[in-house]
Amino acid sequence: MTVVSRHEASHERATARPARRAVLTGALALALLGTAACGGGSAAEGEAEATGAPETTEPVVLTVAWWGGPARAENTQKVLDLYTKAHPNVTFKTQWQGYSGYYDKINTSAAGRNAPDIIQIDNRALREYANKKLLADLTEAKGGTLKVDDIDPKLLGTGEVDGKLFAVPLASNTQALAVDKTLLEPLGLLPAETGWATWDEFAAWAAQVTTATGGKVWGVRDESANMSWFEPWLRQNGKNLYDGQKPGFTTADVEEWFQMWADLRDSGGATPAEVAQPANSGDISKNTVATKQTATSFSYDNQLTELAKATDHELVLVPLPGPLEGNYSRPSQFFTAYARGENVATAIDVINFFVNDEEAGAALGTERGLPPSSKVSDAIAPSFSDQLKYVVAFDERVTAEAGDTPPVPAQGDAEMVKLLITSAENVGFGRQPVQQAAEEFVTQATAALERAGS
Repeated sequence: MTVVSRHEASHERATARPARRAVLTGALALALLGTAACGGGSAAEGEAEATGAPETTEPVVLTVAWWGGPARAENTQKVLDLYTKAHPNVTFKTQWQGYSGYYDKINTSAAGRNAPDIIQIDNRALREYANKKLLADLTEAKGGTLKVDDIDPKLLGTGEVDGKLFAVPLASNTQALAVDKTLLEPLGLLPAETGWATWDEFAAWAAQVTTATGGKVWGVRDESANMSWFEPWLRQNGKNLYDGQKPGFTTADVEEWFQMWADLRDSGGATPAEVAQPANSGDISKNTVATKQTATSFSYDNQLTELAKATDHELVLVPLPGPLEGNYSRPSQFFTAYARGENVATAIDVINFFVNDEEAGAALGTERGLPPSSKVSDAIAPSFSDQLKYVVAFDERVTAEAGDTPPVPAQGDAEMVKLLITSAENVGFGRQPVQQAAEEFVTQATAALERAGS
């Protein structure tokens, strides 16, 4: 079950992220960024007309939508309040919820031509929303209302589709495992901070944990339905999730993935499907480390602060098993402006405020991930709690050896995620054998991507 990697890490990869490394090593920037006077504006369908800051003082009400937990809601509201304090004519309505069902709600409102003015999305939805002309083209706003000089060009580029900027990264993060230190340290099973060199080592460790706890706590959650872990595993094996608008993997790859997790379940190292299923929706409150059902589970590094609030156990971060080249620095979320909104120019200015204002950066912290602006990062890093500094140090260590960030996912990615969950659960619950489920997944995924791209 050992994963073989092409192991093509290079000096270029290790040095291509200067803006990210500036979080810890850059000099403290004390000059506050000025924000322009703000107000309304209009945009043609699918286009953002504003290239400079809006100047009207007429009342403007913007609706802002995001997913996340209570901590994210509190931090986001603080920034919106800061913006209104600076621009009293601009007020906000907010919509926030858990990840499950979030895009369904956005899609319904967009179908009624009444989507929120500012929409948080992730890279899995970007291409689809851009191609449907739901998002304002922000390209012309760069250098005007939207300041991007302090954002790593590679990170900023993750918000582009076909050479046009549609989304601005709110933060960045990387893949990780959240590990229950309180449980494992007394058992002598706390992994090294570098994790496991191979999947074989990880599998053996997970089974040891389950045995050591008398079966009361499993080593790891069954993550076979998790696309966010399937992709790094593919990358470790020299594959990509997508080849243009087609799957970048074969049925044999999916069979190997499903069988690996079946073996982990059989050994007792991974949870049964019924324990894993509640967390398959991506709801962080259902994370099995937070619920103390497993010693470890998949997480993004920035989620540590939120997970830690859900348990009285001490949690630490460890890289995914296998070569670090499978990991990559990714935009945790984007902010986008609704193309048909009545105040696109104002929405862009608000997005700029979230990304470039230092007081806003301090209010957001790292709950969404690391700040995209190196200047903001430098300014707020000294005030980070020990926990946030730990998250930053982990991210820096992993991304120094991580692979390149892949292109924006194919259109239809959201359907791919659902199909993987269905097929993985079919295997886990014994409804289908591994080979049949793998074949069905690849067939359905190929068809879904073809439909989405047509």
